[in-house]
Amino acid sequence: MRLLRLQQIHNGTFIKINRATLNMLKLVEPYIAYGYPNLKSVRELIYKRGYGKVRKQRIALTDNQIIEDVLGRFDIICIEDLIHEIVTCGPHFKEANNFSWPFKLNSLAR
Repeated sequence: MRLLRLQQIHNGTFIKINRATLNMLKLVEPYIAYGYPNLKSVRELIYKRGYGKVRKQRIALTDNQIIEDVLGRFDIICIEDLIHEIVTCGPHFKEANNFSWPFKLNSLAR
């Protein structure tokens, strides 16, 4: 579960799909829910529950300057660039995803 960055219950994260990650997902399938996000879902998650990793601390994404300071060298300078990189699985997806803190989600209401 740590390889998928899921260390707590009700956490969510993005992963790039390849053969290795598909095999990992199959192993933990009974314990997780997964799917393909659309642009609207990613945008809402990042704007409402988005936090970044700055010097190993969890910092709310309230200002584009936070993103530019950490990811500027990868031409990711604002929240919309971060969203675009995650949605399209662009060339700097790994850096963008490692910058974003795993999302804390609500439990499902039954």
